[in-house]
Amino acid sequence: MQRHSEQIVSDNSKLKNSMEWIQRHSYNARICHWVTVISFGYLFWSGLMIFLQFPELYWGKVGFQGHPAVFRLSDWGLSWDQADALGDRRWGRNYHYLFAWVFAFNGIAYLGWNVWQKKFYKKMFPQREEFQLSHIKTDIQNHLQFKAPAGETAKSYNFLQKMSYLIVLFVLFPFMFITGFAQMPAFTAILPELIDIFGGRQTARTLHVVCTLLLVLFLIVHIMEVFIAGARNQIRSMITGKYAISTETNE
Repeated sequence: MQRHSEQIVSDNSKLKNSMEWIQRHSYNARICHWVTVISFGYLFWSGLMIFLQFPELYWGKVGFQGHPAVFRLSDWGLSWDQADALGDRRWGRNYHYLFAWVFAFNGIAYLGWNVWQKKFYKKMFPQREEFQLSHIKTDIQNHLQFKAPAGETAKSYNFLQKMSYLIVLFVLFPFMFITGFAQMPAFTAILPELIDIFGGRQTARTLHVVCTLLLVLFLIVHIMEVFIAGARNQIRSMITGKYAISTETNE
């Protein structure tokens, strides 16, 4: 019995020694991440409530029921009246505008805190060697095979992660706000050229929805990656900042 206990202690010691703990996320990154999660959740749900009470998308300056549309929810089995009954435009608009500003100021705070730090660029921007075709091919293969990073590779984001985060931060998020502003009469009264950029308020609305779908797609892939890499470890690192990396070797 004593030998068995000693063996268990020995095995546990080996397991502990095989784990390396690193500080992966700063306080700022963790706080901004969870504010983004909450605000994006409200933005998506409130936006859906608004869309359901006008469940068609148009291209150009004009859009109304019966006008030629690029997308109709009724073509997918949900009539205008059924969608209207599910939506709530008044509730949706109130919360959509509120959390849009929460989302915006949170993003400004995140960038304002990080853009002057060298470690931010090292963490988020691909290095020159990462643009090599062989490197990109390996990353794609690992993702398609649902292979989680281990060892030294787990200490940093891979090329595909970095590129997707940069696209979301500096392309999709800003585009989402620009197309959102183009739909606001109060804002376009000050800057009417914004409507002209898109060729009409209805075009801006359609592109706003497309951008939302791209962000939802990113979110789905992101959640899948979290579970592939180890949900407990990933979520813990985004709460406490500590991330465990396996350094176990075959003996």
